[in-house]
Amino acid sequence: MKNIFIYIFFLTSVISAQVDIISTLKHIESGEINEAKSDFRKLNTQYPHDANVKFLDAVLTENGDEALHKYTVVYTKYSNSQFADAALYRVFSYYYSLGIYNKAEKYLIQLKNNYPNSPYIKAADRTLPSEDFFIQAVAETKKKETPPILKVAEKYKYTVQAGAFLNKTNANNLKKKFEAKGIYANTYAKNVGGSLLNIVVVGKFKNKKSAQSIIDELKKDYKLNGRIVLLK
Repeated sequence: MKNIFIYIFFLTSVISAQVDIISTLKHIESGEINEAKSDFRKLNTQYPHDANVKFLDAVLTENGDEALHKYTVVYTKYSNSQFADAALYRVFSYYYSLGIYNKAEKYLIQLKNNYPNSPYIKAADRTLPSEDFFIQAVAETKKKETPPILKVAEKYKYTVQAGAFLNKTNANNLKKKFEAKGIYANTYAKNVGGSLLNIVVVGKFKNKKSAQSIIDELKKDYKLNGRIVLLK
């Protein structure tokens, strides 16, 4: 979780009209999740409609789709709140981590227009070219692969990205559930603008049609929207 909450270090004061959640965010940054959840339960009981408490709820939400919805509520309904730009940045990071770059860039533009002084802008700008460089580097590496490796890549071309989790344990648990069924699954960490996400991929497929069964299972049993990606 290191460097997830860059915004903490840019805050010079706490807006008196909003609940102070800085200490709780520091708990999360330090990996003290139980302490953070305990803080949240107390704050949510006292201030259920506070913008900062709603942002904290989004940060602690481990399901990517649910967290995305909660971040969206923060920056749309509480656009003048202390962490509105942080919420918008996390939405940008979510789509960027999934490789939906056109949509991610729209949120980045919105961040720049609505919050021109946000410290997240520089982090987001650094993310875009570095990711493009990474993709290019991977492409160049594949050109140099030995013939046996290329044959494997030709046999199985696709996999399904099951989700991007903030919590590594949740990612590993999902991986183990599919491995227990004899289905290939893998996880890897991806740092996007200071946000460390744990990506889970499931299955190996020769064509996109054969991957549909995994997508259906993810939707039905885990409430996750899987998407077909190229197998690395």
